[in-house]
Amino acid sequence: MRFVDDRVRRAGVAAGSAVTAFAAAVVTVLVVTGADASAAPLDEPFVGGLSFTGPTSPSLSAIYWNPAALGLVRGTQVMVSGGVRLSTTTLTRASINHDSGAPGGTFAPGAATAHDVMQPAQWPIGPGAFLGVSSDLGGDRFTIGFATYMPYVQQIKFALSPAGTEPTRYQALQIDLRNLALVPALSIRFGNDFRVGISTGFLFSTGRLSFAEDTALDGVTKDCGGGAACGAENPQAAARYDVSSGNGLGDAKFSVTLGGGIYYRRQNVEIGLAYSSRPLGSSVPGVEVGGERTTVTAPPVNGGGLVTCPTGSTTRCVFGDLSYRLPDVWIGGVTWRRRPGLEVTLMARWIWFHLHDRIDVRLTGPTLEAAGVPEHVVLYRGFRDVWDVRGRISYWFHERVRLGAQLRVETSAVDPSAVNAAAVDGLSVEPMLLAEARLSRHLWLSAGYGLTLMGEVTVNPSVFDPTRATACAGSGNDLDACVARNAGQARPTAAGTYTRVVQDLGLTMTAKF
Repeated sequence: MRFVDDRVRRAGVAAGSAVTAFAAAVVTVLVVTGADASAAPLDEPFVGGLSFTGPTSPSLSAIYWNPAALGLVRGTQVMVSGGVRLSTTTLTRASINHDSGAPGGTFAPGAATAHDVMQPAQWPIGPGAFLGVSSDLGGDRFTIGFATYMPYVQQIKFALSPAGTEPTRYQALQIDLRNLALVPALSIRFGNDFRVGISTGFLFSTGRLSFAEDTALDGVTKDCGGGAACGAENPQAAARYDVSSGNGLGDAKFSVTLGGGIYYRRQNVEIGLAYSSRPLGSSVPGVEVGGERTTVTAPPVNGGGLVTCPTGSTTRCVFGDLSYRLPDVWIGGVTWRRRPGLEVTLMARWIWFHLHDRIDVRLTGPTLEAAGVPEHVVLYRGFRDVWDVRGRISYWFHERVRLGAQLRVETSAVDPSAVNAAAVDGLSVEPMLLAEARLSRHLWLSAGYGLTLMGEVTVNPSVFDPTRATACAGSGNDLDACVARNAGQARPTAAGTYTRVVQDLGLTMTAKF
């Protein structure tokens, strides 16, 4: 007994030394990177909750991380997870020239702050939620599972101004893009320690996007009263778009994703690799949001007010439609069980965001042209691929309590010149504390907390150039002169400084039978 106690004590000392070294590395990185935060737009980094998840983890979250590892889930299990994300986004626009809209003048567009709470207590389940069930069918050869979660979501909401002078209005006033996945998965064991998994995701896309369009830049509105030119970012020439589908399953557009993975274990080392495809089967490249609840407000100089149907019409006749692309995702990881109770895990996600270069907004309605409202608007995104790399150390105490520390480092999805109110991102670092406990024979509870950190982003120059919109309108919409507008870059500049502070909290409950 003394020998066993001494061995456990030595393992605990080793674990403590490893965790100390890990914490020191975290502190060093934080000192270097600063103290503001961000996370890649649209990506949900904690599918399955802030817990001991990954491509080699015996958890129902494997349906997302690696369907092959679902075979490690023994018996019948039910998992419910919820995460809350608290974020504060702050921006200060650089001064511009009031005539051209280019940076460097004396007119200050101002500053804005968005406080957002992303929470799962909604139906259909909201961002951060995970519901799953699985069974090994009484053996170890086959394991089937089903889960629902949101792998892609973006929510941000800036305060509205009665005067229509919001500094963020031409990039974003409100964004709520949701993609709910319903995913069945199957894991099959070959030999002793090799497993293959497959999954099919049924994706339901809904959303709301609210922003303003400077019709003076588009050449639609040239006179803002008394024969005077409107100038740049004049709220009198701003049309308002609120393209919304509603968030019910009946409001969603449908597409499909395909996924697969492999898992292999040799002695005390486990390896997992998985792939999930971009959405397939949609009527547009990527996913579509049908804006059946769209409203459009005409520029004040054109009378303002909601754009309505022709006189005498009693049916709704103004509709919107959004389309954008989502990424392919590769996930890989290795777990090393150094000694009893002590685990070291390294994993990475490669997110092919470079496909998502724009949001395409199209409107239909017989009175839009008369109201001075453009019927086709492109919002530039210009995302690039993201690397999300994580390292985790955890230790079991008497097989009842597990404690861990994890460090996540993520590259930016947005070039510094393309950062704007709708996409605030940068190189980020997130330290996390994790815990798991067995409450009873059949019930387990996990919890986690993370704080994402990055440095302040200064945008100068900005990829958005309002003078290109003026040149396009002046050319009579010549294709060569309108390349930037067609790409969504001929919009009011987003030059300025940006910060975002994000805190993540998660709770997961698993019933095992």
